[in-house]
Amino acid sequence: MSTSRLAWYSHEICFWHDPGPGSGYVPVGPGVEPLRQFAVDPDLRRAEGLVKASGVMDRFTALTPEPASDEDLLLVHVPDHIERIEAASAAGAGDAGVYAYVNYHSAQAARLAVGACVEAATGVLDGRFDRAYCLVRPPGHHAEPDRAMALCLYNNLAVAARAAQRRGARRVLILDWDVHHGNGIQRTFYEDPDVLYISVHQEGLFPAASGLVLETGAGAGVGSTLNVPLPAGSGHGAYLAVMDRIVAPAARAFRPDLILVAAGVDASGHDPMGRMLCTSRTFHSMTSTMCRLADELTGGRIVLAHEGGYSAWYQPMLVLGTAAAVAGLPAPQDPFLHALEHLPGQRLQRHQERVIAFLEGHHPLLADPAPAPSASPSGAAGRPVPESGVPR
Repeated sequence: MSTSRLAWYSHEICFWHDPGPGSGYVPVGPGVEPLRQFAVDPDLRRAEGLVKASGVMDRFTALTPEPASDEDLLLVHVPDHIERIEAASAAGAGDAGVYAYVNYHSAQAARLAVGACVEAATGVLDGRFDRAYCLVRPPGHHAEPDRAMALCLYNNLAVAARAAQRRGARRVLILDWDVHHGNGIQRTFYEDPDVLYISVHQEGLFPAASGLVLETGAGAGVGSTLNVPLPAGSGHGAYLAVMDRIVAPAARAFRPDLILVAAGVDASGHDPMGRMLCTSRTFHSMTSTMCRLADELTGGRIVLAHEGGYSAWYQPMLVLGTAAAVAGLPAPQDPFLHALEHLPGQRLQRHQERVIAFLEGHHPLLADPAPAPSASPSGAAGRPVPESGVPR
């Protein structure tokens, strides 16, 4: 693929967002001493540096996004939500939602993160690029229409999907392989039959009771949500089986005009926020699969946006693996691979297979893979159905 057909979006201010000096999501307070936050963004700057040092960045056209406008943000978020983030950031620090701490630069960084994803989505729809990667912070997939949550201020890819619908995309597929379930994306599109949301995440992880297999959409959107809650300890074999047996068939049944990927890397075997075993080769393989599906189904139109990733030493290599696949290059040499790839958990296990087999037989899009009927792109947001899980 020509290098002129690949776009890379990032912005220095995104690296200036810092959710605070506490421990995990918890700010400094009783029993919590000041500590380097595990989600600070020098790690993301290092990731971009590795992509440059490896020569992979030379395959991309590097672009600087404009901040998202209120008009863009209001495609998903209510006005009070926007005002809350702006006020907390203007004050210099504070919680803009639920575990969504900000500093002075966070409101601008959040607008730039959304702006990058919107520009990338509209850019591939307009034919300026085939593929795009957005290395942005803060992340977005937990942010709901009316509240920020868990480091996520605005829902970057949800706004990008709505912007793509506004630009004429009739069907949008959002695949989310962050280790956590993207409750905000699911809530936004739960009743929209023209946005298929597929989430591959660790079962039972934050947010609690979200992302269960029987949450498949509501109203006109029944079948347009597909959750794959994999057991803790799932690795390369389980994730690739999900891509082959769940994601690819669902994408072919849905036939999107655009593919968006919430490309978090916190399902890695070195990440402190999850208990999965993915490696750089896992992310390279999954990205390659999605790029091939984009070539098959959307004329190549695909956008990937960074979400979670909290291993200071391994995140850069995981971003490089993803970027190399977007550029059509082989998986990079990974000096950390030896610690993970030979573990028994890298092979598909029987208890992981049960989740995949259940979805193959029960999800509406897979059990009856006829394309869903067309509907207006203005589907309403909905809330998940009550708790359910895979029968054991």
